[in-house]
Amino acid sequence: MVFRNWTMNDTALAESLWCDPEVTHFFGGAMTSTQARERLHAECQRQDLLGMQYWPMFLRETGEFAGCAGLRPWSMDSKTIEVGVHLIRSAWGLRLGEEALRAVLTHGFDALSLPVIVAGHGIAHDNSRRLLQRVGFKYTHNILWGPKEIEVCMWAITAETWNVTGKHPTRAFSL
Repeated sequence: MVFRNWTMNDTALAESLWCDPEVTHFFGGAMTSTQARERLHAECQRQDLLGMQYWPMFLRETGEFAGCAGLRPWSMDSKTIEVGVHLIRSAWGLRLGEEALRAVLTHGFDALSLPVIVAGHGIAHDNSRRLLQRVGFKYTHNILWGPKEIEVCMWAITAETWNVTGKHPTRAFSL
């Protein structure tokens, strides 16, 4: 995987990801084109202001867009940092989410010195649950999230746990 920063020239990529109802099924449903452009703008601003975003990612071998993964302040508590991975359908089942998550966690703990990172997933999203467990997250609680009050399972991993598990990616995260 190769990561880079979003730019406002990435509208087509953003729409291919966030306007897909299957991709967004567990986190609120498909966005409109306008909402996807607004999300893209927010990601660019977050990078400028905080040095983090849900970075777009591409297959190293082909350059094909695979989705995004990254960090952002959690909507329920801006002092807490959340990690997330969104994959386009063609990237499903390839274990790219795990590679991306490990790379972003390494960046968050090593480069940004974060003490803890949280993640959430829709209650019925078994693949996300298994991914978080494989990487070392521990379940904390359920919440109702967003305007649609989606039931979300929340997880957390500490820097100490991350460093003890040694579950780091083989290739370092870089932009």
